Amino acid sequence: MQTRAEWIQSEYPSNSRQTRVGYLVVLGIALIYTGIALGNTMVMATSDRVRDLAVLRLAGATKRQILILVAVEAMTVVVVGAVLGAIVTAVNVLGIWGSLAALSVWSSVVLPWQTLAATLGACVVVAVVASVLPAVGALRTRPVELARSPRVSAARP
Repeated sequence: MQTRAEWIQSEYPSNSRQTRVGYLVVLGIALIYTGIALGNTMVMATSDRVRDLAVLRLAGATKRQILILVAVEAMTVVVVGAVLGAIVTAVNVLGIWGSLAALSVWSSVVLPWQTLAATLGACVVVAVVASVLPAVGALRTRPVELARSPRVSAARP
């Protein structure tokens, strides 16, 4: 006859080092691709707003003010994404928690706050750098030339 602790020890699946390394490799690849996608999206969004930045310059905004605006907008995008991601995660976790509770399995929800904060910080850095660098390049051109570019907005007749 086994004690409870002995039974748990014998039946509990153990994680091998290879399994853990495999998880980290897959997670690392996913994070790298996510960072590339975030950076690419921010570069495209900023590059598409070159005329808007030129109009701000013509209206009297300094280059520094425009770069701060672009950086704050990038941070806002990341924060909104984090809030939406937190809502989706909360719905999923509460669903799983409710399902476990229906089976009389009570568990606490534990979140890795340091990892979440580090991920959010990395996303902020990637988004700000990927937004500000194209804006710096766009601000090197005279604003009058950019404002008169042949690109026509869909709102204009």
